[in-house]
Amino acid sequence: MRLSDRARHHNLVTVELIPDRVVASDLALLRGRVDAITIPALRNGHNDPSYPKSFSITPQRRSLASASIINRAGITAVPSLTCRDCNRSDLSAIANQIAQGLGNVLIVYGDPYPQPHPGTYEFTKTNELIREISSLNHGNDPCIGAVTNQHADNRENEISRTISRVDAGADFIVTNVAFDSESVLEHRDALLGAGLGVPLFIQVSIPLSLNNVLFVSQKFDIPVPAHIRKKLSDDPSGGSLAVAAEAYEALRGEANGIHFSYLFRQRNPIPTYRHLLETIGIAGPPLAPLAASALKTYPVA
Repeated sequence: MRLSDRARHHNLVTVELIPDRVVASDLALLRGRVDAITIPALRNGHNDPSYPKSFSITPQRRSLASASIINRAGITAVPSLTCRDCNRSDLSAIANQIAQGLGNVLIVYGDPYPQPHPGTYEFTKTNELIREISSLNHGNDPCIGAVTNQHADNRENEISRTISRVDAGADFIVTNVAFDSESVLEHRDALLGAGLGVPLFIQVSIPLSLNNVLFVSQKFDIPVPAHIRKKLSDDPSGGSLAVAAEAYEALRGEANGIHFSYLFRQRNPIPTYRHLLETIGIAGPPLAPLAASALKTYPVA
């Protein structure tokens, strides 16, 4: 099912997962608890057990292949397509996946190439890739998601860019990492004020530790509130789940869905996701009708 259609009527819970980091049987632990699993588009690494660097595969094809694993497990998969890595030669594979039933994709710009090798972007703007995917399969496009960055230095420019992605064909929007409500609700309000008319998912990340969250903060310029740092410092073993659970409780009624991600990508996150879902009371299918006030607060086109 298209995520945007489902999000118009229910509060959704989605998670990010790298299938080749997990035991396939573990996926059953998420079935019926989450509405979808997003899959990042990652490059091959030298020690990658599934796709070693000597085996040529693009990040796009890797994400699409992983989506097949998720779909076979009976959970909606949302592979990622990045401007950084997507080539026009990948479009035929994407079109084939759409023809075979791929219903949702997440389109992002992608982390910059490491210097001094800037690389070549065949799609220099997210909007270009969104329009290209929308034109595949004679317009029978999948549900397309795009990302907004509430931490951008120029808030007005980011609001404008986000709305332009919707105008280009994005069907839902996912925020950047949030650790609490204060860091994202002002941005949400600005988006709604600018006319956002598609479902919004707020991304809540689970840190592994204080060092982990500080590393990610420095690398991607994501601010970490002082009270979050203190909680992780005071409670190294249970603080990470507490941070995510508290953020969920504060934000679940503030958007159309919550998207969980795990900041330490080298580890299988499913046990952590399972513990968190049980902590916040999701023991079965998470679909629950939105309150009338929520439907009014978050209008859709």
